[in-house]
Amino acid sequence: MKRILLVGIFCLPMFGFSQEEAVKKVVGKFIEFGWKGGLNFNSSGEVLNIANEFTNIDDAKGAVSGFNIGIYSQVKLLMLYVRPELHFSKYNTDYENITVGQSRIELPVSLGLKVLPILSGFVGPTYRYKLDGGDSDYTLESVKGDSTLGVHFGVRLHLGKLGIDARLERGISSEEATLLSNNNVNIGTIDARPNLLSVGLSYSF
Repeated sequence: MKRILLVGIFCLPMFGFSQEEAVKKVVGKFIEFGWKGGLNFNSSGEVLNIANEFTNIDDAKGAVSGFNIGIYSQVKLLMLYVRPELHFSKYNTDYENITVGQSRIELPVSLGLKVLPILSGFVGPTYRYKLDGGDSDYTLESVKGDSTLGVHFGVRLHLGKLGIDARLERGISSEEATLLSNNNVNIGTIDARPNLLSVGLSYSF
């Protein structure tokens, strides 16, 4: 009896460990977490024009307007997946001859569909909270507040733990803003909803 009890006490931690590993495998099969980052590009927002806008490396370098970095989670549902992300984004937007910088926290939520084992398309809304606006010469003051809503769509390559995606984003809520000079002189009203192309990398934990 003592031997049976000792064997039971010895095996209990091993059983608990195996159960924990089994749970991790099941969770890992359906839920994924990871890091992401990428570059933001000024874009016309037209899918058919992207190839013409970035015909070579120099064109792409010249179009870089900022970056984004953050984390993501992904829930897999057969060929579909839901992917919320949280990241910090910084970019510059050109309005004729004026360049205005902005920083914001973004929460895009994507619904994706795998059309191939390594390729998917996705679409969804993006909640944005503006942290600040402006540079040394100009300030962007939002008339409608700091929280706005956008929509994004794109494609993603799934290469094991590594992911590569390209997405286009456009604001859909009103984001009319007043552009002020550095001495607070009103120099015009603009539509602060730039079309952004983002190319990013993600890596699962």
